[in-house]
Amino acid sequence: MPDGNVKSFEKEAFRKRLTALAAADSISDADFADVIYVSVTHYGVAEDDFRDTFGMTRGAIERWMTMRNLPQPMVRAKIIRWVEEHIH
Repeated sequence: MPDGNVKSFEKEAFRKRLTALAAADSISDADFADVIYVSVTHYGVAEDDFRDTFGMTRGAIERWMTMRNLPQPMVRAKIIRWVEEHIH
């Protein structure tokens, strides 16, 4: 299978994961941190875009990715839906 097809399959699986998490009653710290990490490192979501959209300070995304100082559980689904719209 060509590499492009694998990447496309991985992206589709990630999108399905985002949809399922956004619809869940709660999102664990580990799941939230992993989604942020993967979206930034693999799917082109820029840390600057997070900061501009959510009014965050520099370093906040790194803290989210390392499970320090995470957003409140009630706003995590909104952030994940935003990520889903912004992955490349």
